[in-house]
Amino acid sequence: MKFTYCPECKDLRPRSWHNWGTCSLCGAKSRIIAIPLSIYGYLSYALSAIGAVFVALEVTETDVGLGQYRLYIMFGSLISAMVFFYIELNRTTELAKQRVGKVH
Repeated sequence: MKFTYCPECKDLRPRSWHNWGTCSLCGAKSRIIAIPLSIYGYLSYALSAIGAVFVALEVTETDVGLGQYRLYIMFGSLISAMVFFYIELNRTTELAKQRVGKVH
């Protein structure tokens, strides 16, 4: 995961796809901090993909022979993906804070 850190206003945020190295608060040049993903990040991506496949199957009304369990798998995987992403975001935020020296 990537974060932007602005040395001018001391702002640390997760990097958005449209941010190319400028601070969203003051407009100064910011530093990019890359934190490698853990198993929680990879699980969130995998569960999101599973949920997206089941959403696509539901929209196209394709029967995969699971009955009502397809809904449990769809919603369960999407909710689990959000939980794992939240855990990963907290972990990477703490690591990014340590890298810039914001944690005492």
